[in-house]
Amino acid sequence: MWNANGIRERQTEFRAFLDLQNIDIGFISETHLTEHSFIKFEGYKCYHTVHPQNTARGGSAVIIRDNLIHYEEASYRTDAIQATVVNVKTSRYNFNVCSAYFPPRNNLKKIHYLEFLKSLGEKFIVGGDFNTKNKYWGSRLTTVKGKEMLSALKDYGCECHSTGKPTYWPTDLNKKPDLLDFFISRKISANYVDIEENFDLSSDHSPIILTLSETLIRQEATLSLINKTTDWESFQINLNNLVKLNISLQSKEELDYETEKFITDIQQAIWKNTAKTQPVRKARYVTPWKLKHW
Repeated sequence: MWNANGIRERQTEFRAFLDLQNIDIGFISETHLTEHSFIKFEGYKCYHTVHPQNTARGGSAVIIRDNLIHYEEASYRTDAIQATVVNVKTSRYNFNVCSAYFPPRNNLKKIHYLEFLKSLGEKFIVGGDFNTKNKYWGSRLTTVKGKEMLSALKDYGCECHSTGKPTYWPTDLNKKPDLLDFFISRKISANYVDIEENFDLSSDHSPIILTLSETLIRQEATLSLINKTTDWESFQINLNNLVKLNISLQSKEELDYETEKFITDIQQAIWKNTAKTQPVRKARYVTPWKLKHW
């Protein structure tokens, strides 16, 4: 899923991206297409929804492999939401996929988000630039719109899938990067979903990739320098003995050297005071928010 900020100017790189990442379905927001312009990619069907005023702004598109069983559903087209909807059938799933763009200057309330979500049916995955911030899905802060949207998602039994990292990289130096782009699903377990960030495309938004599996996705437990045997008092003594404060730091080279040495000192002190244990390769499954917040 990617906010292209104008897809026609970036068709060539997006075509290469589809091949490189082996993409089955692409969601594009801010296409800037009109009823008199279109995009085409060999091996894919392209469906798009334009801004109600039919001007080269906003808009969304779904690019889907033409060998997938699918058909276009009715689009959702208002000044506040432009969404393209396609029904997809696989051996395991039969659900709607939706690419959406929510222009920033709209004061949406919970009722508006619920109306949109319910239009997508019982089971769906929607991805897009929602221009809505909430720490719940990884934004820097929570806005009023973010609270309204989260309330709607919970009421309709939806899940959020995000990288937890910024996806928007403003050119204005007075603005800070933030997370605006993510996926939402309903009646599709998060245990079958994996999501990753990517930086291979050029716009002020970076793409994110969602993998939907037919089997449970196992995520290896995070490796750590420490464990329950770490002797922190002894670690502190050893680190104090290793660190030397009578250094000059008069040049960039000295600073780089001492920084690297300090990191090494921490590692050495940790290893000396932590017993080696046999790593347990536990499978860590993604837990739906309903269980996490029970």
